[in-house]
Amino acid sequence: MKKIYMNGLLLVGLIILIIGINAKWNSSVGDSSKAFAQTVQKGLLVTEREFEQVLTLQQRQPIYMKGDSFIKIGELEANQPVVIIGQDEAYYELRLGKIKAFVRKEQAIVDRKKLTAFVHTERLAAIKTLQKTVVYTEADLQSAALMHLEADYRYPIVHEEKDWYIVKIGERPGYIYKQSVTLDEGLPVLVYHHILPKSLMETTNSTISLEAFEQQMNYLADNQFKTLTTQQLYDYLEGRLIVPIHAVLITFDDGLLSTREYAYPILKQYGFTALQHIISSRTNKAQGLQNFDATGPLQFFTATDLAELADVFQFEAHTYDLHSLHNGQGIALENSKEAIIMDLQRNIEQVPNAISLAYPYGHYNEQFIAAAKEVGLLIGFTTKEGYANMSSSNYEVNRFGMTEKRSFEHFTTYVNGEMMWP
Repeated sequence: MKKIYMNGLLLVGLIILIIGINAKWNSSVGDSSKAFAQTVQKGLLVTEREFEQVLTLQQRQPIYMKGDSFIKIGELEANQPVVIIGQDEAYYELRLGKIKAFVRKEQAIVDRKKLTAFVHTERLAAIKTLQKTVVYTEADLQSAALMHLEADYRYPIVHEEKDWYIVKIGERPGYIYKQSVTLDEGLPVLVYHHILPKSLMETTNSTISLEAFEQQMNYLADNQFKTLTTQQLYDYLEGRLIVPIHAVLITFDDGLLSTREYAYPILKQYGFTALQHIISSRTNKAQGLQNFDATGPLQFFTATDLAELADVFQFEAHTYDLHSLHNGQGIALENSKEAIIMDLQRNIEQVPNAISLAYPYGHYNEQFIAAAKEVGLLIGFTTKEGYANMSSSNYEVNRFGMTEKRSFEHFTTYVNGEMMWP
């Protein structure tokens, strides 16, 4: 009887032990799943994968980005395998984030190989390189160099981890030490309206003097600023373009004839381009080539002007006939999405290459944004002060209004990325 009792106790103990082990196992699996979920959420997924075409250079080679010409954006180290996505007779093609990058065909091996691939692809922000910058193979200053970035450019990053920013090059993660670069505040976007010689100015509202505009453009030229197009801004915001630190967008709202008279010659002299947001119902107010009258009522571009000024100005949307106020509010906000779509379609008939919209008076709502998307516009410009960067929607792009009320110091502080707001 005692023996049976003891055996019973042993059996009960064994059952309790099994239940405990099972509970611990389930807990462990739960913790593991949770940790994995956190890893996915943070975007730190790194996986071992086999790739068909892996390039390994036998000596360091420049990496280029293709624009109007090939632009050197860095150097890829020897003996650092990266995935390529294609090749022609002269170049291998790979990806730096979402950017198409090219390496000349020199001494190299292309074969099938397993690599540790970084699967996170969404752009996070951008960084600015103030000098040539090392990209490491690991988050360790003692690790090998994967590549080097050129000085004075803005590069998109896909993640950050403690003291490191992460880029993706040829499917591999590359680590940039935070103290070696600065976080990109975004691109400066200037907005102008009316330009007149100082002696003819009767108001400073939405108006800048010819003398101040000349001084500003001369500063941009002397400091080798590059003016960007709307498409280049869009590609930058999407992480598909590397742009110089000294880059700027120049925009004009309303299509005023004074900008043909005074801004156009100066921009052309310096080789600059600019955006003109056109209220297309107002281009019908006159026909042919107009004589500018600085003392009369406001004059607007005609269809003839649009054709003749296209070497400097890119013509964008500013609505057909929604550029008015009612009780201090843009009338577009009183319209349905369908009505705004119809207006924008008429607007775009005159500016068919438009990919951006400047909201009249900077007033917009969700319906306005939805209408802009519906008609195929990619960018919405506001009048909110700030820089154009990846932290906000492409349909809520900040700008900086330039009038005679702004000092030259305000201008230089803004274009150099040093302007701060409360």
